Amino acid sequence: MGYSSYLQPYPEVISDEGIEGIIDLANLKDTSKTKIESQPETFFKLTYPTTDITKVLEQIDLRFSSAKETSGLFLFEGLKGSGKSHLLLLIYNLFRHKGKATHWLAENNLTCRIPDDPVVIINKFTDDPHDAIWEMIFETLGARFKASKTHPKLAEFEKALGDRKVVLIFDELEQGIKVIGDDAVKAQNIAFLQMLSEFSNRSRQITLFASIYSDKEEPGSTLKRVPRCVVQFDNTKDQSNIILHRLFENFRNFDKSSVSPCVESYVQLWQKHDSTLDREECKGMFFDTYPFSPALMNLILNRVPARGGFQNVRGALSFLGNLVRLTHAGRDLITPGDASLADKANTIMLKDLDPGGDLINRARENMEDLKTRVPLAQEMAASVLLHTLTERGSSRGASREELILDLLSPSADINDFEQTLMGFQKYASYFHHQEGRYFFDLEENAEAKVEFKSLSYSDAQARERLYDLLKSEIFRETAGTAVLTSVEQAQEVLKQLDKSRPRYVLTGRRLTQEERHQLYFGMDNRNLILLLEPKDDKFQLATDKDLLKWARRCLAARDLADSTAKSARRDDYERILRTDQGYIVERIKKAGLVYVSWEKYGNVVSEDRVELEPLPPDCSKDKVLEKISQEYFDMLRIREHLEGRTDDIRERTVREVETEYRKTLGFPVPLFNLLPKALREMCKDGFIGIQHSAGNFCHINPNLTETEFFYARITAPFEKSPPVLCPKCGAWPCKCIITGGPHPCNVCGQFPCQCETPPDDACPHCGNDPCTCPKVEKISLKIPPQLSIGSLRQEVASRLQPHEGGIITRVTYKIYVQQSNIGDLSALPTGIRGNLSGQGAITAEIAITKTGRFNKAGIEQQVEALPALSGAEYSADLTVEMMKEP
Repeated sequence: MGYSSYLQPYPEVISDEGIEGIIDLANLKDTSKTKIESQPETFFKLTYPTTDITKVLEQIDLRFSSAKETSGLFLFEGLKGSGKSHLLLLIYNLFRHKGKATHWLAENNLTCRIPDDPVVIINKFTDDPHDAIWEMIFETLGARFKASKTHPKLAEFEKALGDRKVVLIFDELEQGIKVIGDDAVKAQNIAFLQMLSEFSNRSRQITLFASIYSDKEEPGSTLKRVPRCVVQFDNTKDQSNIILHRLFENFRNFDKSSVSPCVESYVQLWQKHDSTLDREECKGMFFDTYPFSPALMNLILNRVPARGGFQNVRGALSFLGNLVRLTHAGRDLITPGDASLADKANTIMLKDLDPGGDLINRARENMEDLKTRVPLAQEMAASVLLHTLTERGSSRGASREELILDLLSPSADINDFEQTLMGFQKYASYFHHQEGRYFFDLEENAEAKVEFKSLSYSDAQARERLYDLLKSEIFRETAGTAVLTSVEQAQEVLKQLDKSRPRYVLTGRRLTQEERHQLYFGMDNRNLILLLEPKDDKFQLATDKDLLKWARRCLAARDLADSTAKSARRDDYERILRTDQGYIVERIKKAGLVYVSWEKYGNVVSEDRVELEPLPPDCSKDKVLEKISQEYFDMLRIREHLEGRTDDIRERTVREVETEYRKTLGFPVPLFNLLPKALREMCKDGFIGIQHSAGNFCHINPNLTETEFFYARITAPFEKSPPVLCPKCGAWPCKCIITGGPHPCNVCGQFPCQCETPPDDACPHCGNDPCTCPKVEKISLKIPPQLSIGSLRQEVASRLQPHEGGIITRVTYKIYVQQSNIGDLSALPTGIRGNLSGQGAITAEIAITKTGRFNKAGIEQQVEALPALSGAEYSADLTVEMMKEP
């Protein structure tokens, strides 16, 4: 049952126009009689007999009905809206409408005897200023005043007064004095007021009622020197009763015991969640403020005026009246949570406390964002904003216990409250929590901004972000990598990649054997497809709630950082991006990787045999390949496998054998050109022969370039051919003197020379004939593209091993990189990308040539010093000089 079942609001309160809370004495001149100031009966009906009113009436009664000495000066001191004009109007109606006043006095059990037919002079000085206050009085009394350089003398005033009793009611007297421009005239008016106040204490003919803002300014500082009746409007309970009386028709006759069940239920509910609550004290305050909560009345009547807002009772009356208009239809209680920011009238009045409206706008923005996501968004925003705008020094905002009292009700349980508070902390970008208090602030909460923005991204978008990070930040290879979302999707991606190089399939979960079998079915060079699955068999990349949350936050932080013009904000968003991205990388790396090594790919799934080989915690492509090539498919294992199939590989080219190994699952994976190296070693050790148009080789490392070797044929091993002896000298190699190369002898005309005595043509350097000087031989070595600097160094070292004593006079390094969908260009060196960052694609080819005289160790150091680029291919061309014995 709502509060309107007990307290009936005035029709004007719940109308669209709302309550008129301003009393303006200027409206006494309203001839239409539509203003409350010109309707004495209505005015008396709406006037609550406060302690201040009772005090003033008692002093008036004493003044005119007893011989007891009383003051004739009544000074009403207070800020705008505190009730000064209302009290002055009550006094005016008391003296001018004695009959109607008598009825109101009787209804309220009050007594105030006043003289018949007093002369009442009332003036609001902001509307009707006077250079000489005495002229207004003399004119009303029908007396003439002879112009003088000073104010009238007392004798002149008494003569004009005669035997009449005059009641002077001066509103905004302070302003009336301030507007007088001539200091001398201003001083005369203050002196005249002092004369009146002193005369009023000697004679009951003059009674002066005046309103001022402060007794520290003129004329208050002068008037306070004489005995007076002072009213300062500082009784909070009176203020509460004034408001309730003004808003509800039956407040005076309202039986408070009728709402005891409602009060009891609320207090009991609040105490359940706030054990420090004093039950009896809370109930007492509740009965005094019903249907407003004690917390709301305290905010409006105490904290708001302390901040200089709402113009005291007048503003409080308008604000609370608007809350009645919004809630009278069904609410049990009106709390700070009912000061809805969706209501324009509320926000306009709140601008008294937030003149620019910036904080209000931000709180309303958060409320709009969350009103469909949490159950009490409007109430939470209203309550926290009201507490924030009325902050008391360091006690900014509201505590959790205060918010419970503002939001908790029989229709809104604690779970709704907790969900809402958590939602604001998590998603409201201007909502802050500090030292146990919650408040709104103009400073943006970057974490909450990112969190709320992240809600606009779908799980599908978050997964795409996770897949990108898996490739770019964890595996660090994008060009040759597919992240499996489905077998069909992965196959389509693999078909688009370079089939002559290793291709990688990363999965966010363990696959079934059926999925593995299907993935490889029908694929080209499928032994070069490396399948990498999580080591943690419970890991689920695509459905992990934390990973999806972090990925959405990364998307939000990136978007916000790109869209803000403030560097400080951008730094905050990028910090969040790095932090959450770090969480993702750490979580995925913790799940680890295993390599699915095929021992057999059967005709059906049941015939398949695989081994899950552990991989390094680093999870990068280079470390994965290093582990696979050094421990699982090193050159020794490849050689052993080739040696076990020597009959199968004979009479086939190296190219055909390597193609077979690339295609056949269960064979060692031919990485880093290890298969040709193994064949060279087998040839050198006499297990096989190598046949090529450039020569036949066995028991030696074939002196063929990589391209030549690629097309060489593998044969059975064979022995070296016996040397052919020279028919002249009978030696091998021939000892005959051959001048000018393979030309006939100048003496006998034969080749080889058939002379009995060779010509005397000894070498001038070694003195021997034939010459025994060493000859310089230049050898060209071409290192094919390698997938890393480490692999290139190993290959260079291997190729230079047979030429250990050689000098490298020229070397050209070539680096080729082609990457698309790079997660962040800033991961590349600035020499390649410049100052560009963010997503992009890049194709670059770098050639670096060094000339000089280098040994094998120097070349290896140069290779190590090459720029490291993820996904790049490294090759080298070397020119080696060897000294060859003749």
